[in-house]
Order: sequence, then C-alpha cells, then structure tokens
Amino acid sequence: MFSEKMLMLTYTPRADSESRGYNPWLREIDTPFFNSVKKIAHYGNWKVTPPSSQQVNWTHFDFMHLASGVEAEDILVQPDVAEFAAGWTRQWGLDPNAEDLSVNYRVHKAERVRQGQIKRGGLVALILNPNMNHLPIQAEIWKVTGMVLGQQEMSDTFAVMPLPYSDTEIDPKWGEVVLVGECIAQPGF
Repeated sequence: MFSEKMLMLTYTPRADSESRGYNPWLREIDTPFFNSVKKIAHYGNWKVTPPSSQQVNWTHFDFMHLASGVEAEDILVQPDVAEFAAGWTRQWGLDPNAEDLSVNYRVHKAERVRQGQIKRGGLVALILNPNMNHLPIQAEIWKVTGMVLGQQEMSDTFAVMPLPYSDTEIDPKWGEVVLVGECIAQPGF
C-alpha cells in the first residue's frame, strides 16, 4: 500500500484554471514530475465534488506519500521541487504575487494510524474527525502531526475511505465532515 508518512496539500486553484487546462496539466506534467522525485513514494491529485465541496474552503487536495525514512523537510529543500512549486503558484495559484504562500496552498504533515484495506481508485471519502464507532474497517486513518505551510485546515485525525462505485455509498455517520474526492491524476489511473 502507501507509506506511513505523507504531506496533504489543500488548495483552490485560480478561477479560470480549468478553462486554461488545469486537469490535463496535472495529468501530463504535475503528477509525473512529483512521482519522479526519488523521495516521494506516491503522489496523486484530487478534487472535492459537489455538494460536499460546500463544507470546506478549498476545492482540491493532493496526497504526497513520502518514501521510507524521508521527512517533509527532505523534499521541500530540493531545488527542483521548490522551483516546480513556484511555477505552480505563478501559473495556477489564487494570488501568485502574495508574500504568504499559504494563500495559494497549505501543506499538512500526517502519519498513518491505521492501514486501509482497499486500494484507492477514482473516488474516495475524505472524512474529517472520523467517528471510530461508525467508520468502516477498510478506511485508512491519518493523524496530522504539524504544518509545513499555512494554518491547519484538516481535523487532527482524518480518514480516507476508497469508494468502489459512487458517492452514494458514503455514510454521514462516518465523521463530522464527509467529503467526496474524485481523482484527477495518480499513477495507474
């Protein structure tokens, strides 16, 4: 499955991004770039779908799983990664000229609490403040351990539950906020 540590990015790209080719850019450039970085085990891009998108103030999230033994700082100090992130901000960020980069994206550090039992496919439930009494055993559970950039937007604990067929399979009892994420790009998708 995936590594024990990951960075989770939350963001909303510029309003005209989709019309300028954001999704193809993610598939052809962004995802292949990050998956080529040796210190990254797996990277994928997701979009929060309506109506769940009204529950948070960001529209997209990325899972960046770190390779074994790698810390967040090991990735962020790499010149090619920093240069790529600056290019993303210029091309897609809400405010490319902002001194505070967290206007454009936030980066959460997370560690796995429980391994999931189903491979992620095209849809996932992203569950903030999961209710352990109702959460399916198949869900991955993660704990936010700190921030690399910006203020924390995730609950201290969150879960990721792959949805095999449709968003009609979610249960609001799974947690305080249950979002549906649709995969835009990841290896093998």
